[in-house]
Amino acid sequence: MRAAEASILAVAGQFGPIEEVIVGAAGALANPDAARALGEALLRSLRAQRVAVTSDSVIAHAGALDGKPGAVLLVGTGVVALSIDADGALRTADGWGPWLGDEGGGAWIGTAGLRAALRAFDGRGPATALFDAASARFGPPRTWPGQLADPASLASFAPEVLAANDDAVASAIVSAAAESLVATAHAVGGGPVTMVGGLAGVETLRERLDLVAPVGDALDGTLRLSAIHEPHVIRLRAGAVPDRLDALATEAARPGLDDLDARPIGEIVALLVAAEGDAHSALRAAIPRITAAAEAIAARLDRGGRLIYAGAGTPGRLGVLDAAECGPTFNTDLVRGVIAGGPAALTMAIDGAEDIFDPADLADVTAADAVVGIAASGRTPYVLGALDHARAAGALTVAVVNNAGSEAAADIVIELLTGPEVLAGSTRLTAGTAQKIVLNAISTSVMIALGKAYGPRMVDVRATNAKLRRRTVRIVRDAAGVDEEAATAAFAAAGGHAKTAIVALVAGVDVAEAAVRLERSGGRVRDALAGKTSGER
Repeated sequence: MRAAEASILAVAGQFGPIEEVIVGAAGALANPDAARALGEALLRSLRAQRVAVTSDSVIAHAGALDGKPGAVLLVGTGVVALSIDADGALRTADGWGPWLGDEGGGAWIGTAGLRAALRAFDGRGPATALFDAASARFGPPRTWPGQLADPASLASFAPEVLAANDDAVASAIVSAAAESLVATAHAVGGGPVTMVGGLAGVETLRERLDLVAPVGDALDGTLRLSAIHEPHVIRLRAGAVPDRLDALATEAARPGLDDLDARPIGEIVALLVAAEGDAHSALRAAIPRITAAAEAIAARLDRGGRLIYAGAGTPGRLGVLDAAECGPTFNTDLVRGVIAGGPAALTMAIDGAEDIFDPADLADVTAADAVVGIAASGRTPYVLGALDHARAAGALTVAVVNNAGSEAAADIVIELLTGPEVLAGSTRLTAGTAQKIVLNAISTSVMIALGKAYGPRMVDVRATNAKLRRRTVRIVRDAAGVDEEAATAAFAAAGGHAKTAIVALVAGVDVAEAAVRLERSGGRVRDALAGKTSGER
């Protein structure tokens, strides 16, 4: 449900204010609770007045039959037949998914073709041209199980099966698929049926069916839902909300967890770990904005600016943590964090600290800097104030939030739509995980862009203890491709500076010349080895 919400919000973001949303979601008929939860989440996230959620098959029905009674056969990766009569009574056949049903659909045809190819390969079945077709597409047969683990990948082979007209094995598979579709269509009624979906145009799958042409598609169906469809549509309207905080997705409770406090610890642990996966779905959707932020921040720091994180509570602590780790990892003082309530707030809650921004926290910010404000709600006064202050100073501003359409005003807004927490409102959980990953991605990619790495190795690490000295010698050894003794000697000669040691070893020069080359290249090892100056990038 949360992945669906993120996908819808990504599309909705291309438009202005939205009054009404109509969603056709796979599985909505089978799981009305999730469908309702999706609708409620969209009401909060989009601030729409009305949201309707139904099955993708229902809107396909409405589009194909212009909102009138009848039967529709949907044939794509999967298969389902749906009939709705004049009284709104709904019947379905198949639609059981790729492992239990969807007979005659793309995944079924592709799977049957691949099985036939493997039977031919190991001698269990007759020879077939499908083996050569599958090998050309997927490589050696022993690699197929690892590649073909989901319905879409299996369905990708269906076109080869359908095209192999002269192959007896393929023809038998297509014939069986056509028979399955006839049975599925007849199961919901004996009259004409409308066939829609990605395989609806395949003549060999259509020829045994009594078909009528569709009037429109599923998108048309969102506007043609009629009285017969209403029993199968969940409609929600925005109501009065006493405080906008109450309407935020991150403040809501996840459905089905009313007995959370009574569950065994092992089950709670499993729930919490599984919920962290939601962070990754939200992060993948936000990659373009994270990339834009990292590129803009790198440009500021390359010109001498700084990266400053600002947050309250968990986000503030995460910002300070990331900034603190950049020092020893990248040998830099260009990253720092400020937190509402000051250093004391790192280990304890400071009452009221997040409710007001203290300009003294960013008194030295300039137009050269980049300020990243982090707030799950997107409305924390301290963070909003920090962004306003930074923007007034001409700094680049980036907001990292976990709700859509937040109050945070910034040059770049990164929305991590992680939704409700397992423990309602505790945004130190999935929301905090997503925030930490974004900060990791920003600071690390920026530092790599600034020349703080050579290949996959952090070559600006501060060797301040025995472990780090050992790690740094290993970095020099592996980056330069030399033995331990040579790496240790070069590292010592370079005064413990890994970059200088690497350039000296790879370029075959002394450490003094290596240091000069690094200076000219702006500290970038690869450029120093190529003889480039910082102005030639």
